Amino acid sequence: MTSPPVIGFTELTGADFPLLHDWLNRRHLRRFFQKTPISLDEIAEKYDPRLSGDTATHCHLAWLDAPFGYLQCYRLSDFPDWAAMIGQEEGIGVDLYIGEPDLIGIGLGAAMLRAYLAQVAFPLFPEARTAWIAHEADNDAAQGCSRSVGFQRQGVFLESGLKTILYGLERETLS
Repeated sequence: MTSPPVIGFTELTGADFPLLHDWLNRRHLRRFFQKTPISLDEIAEKYDPRLSGDTATHCHLAWLDAPFGYLQCYRLSDFPDWAAMIGQEEGIGVDLYIGEPDLIGIGLGAAMLRAYLAQVAFPLFPEARTAWIAHEADNDAAQGCSRSVGFQRQGVFLESGLKTILYGLERETLS
């Protein structure tokens, strides 16, 4: 039996913006994550406040031999509009993507999400009992990834007019 890959995490820095720019403009992220082209200046405008602490979102890169994915987490109570949209008040939200297309579909997404929750997200928010993640209804691969980590379907809501599935995971059930 093969052991899971050892995935490390680093905090996102401004030096990583060119990498995000490259990833976010790749075709595989256009369908569900970054639907329109994004410039390097727009990346800086979006992510600089996160790096300076002006927003409560924590941003990280996932690494094997090189960075291959992006993840972020945040306390729901710090984003009341989002919390109201998904109908939850407590816990943490998590978002992620794999930037390298040749690493999609081989189980790294689930390994990355599982490791991130255990090593980064829940430790950042020790009071949190539940993690929440949402996927467009048509994004079967992302939903399968989240379910394989132990997330359970909790409901459906509309985000930007799109049917979106909400999944939750209790900290103690992290598989």
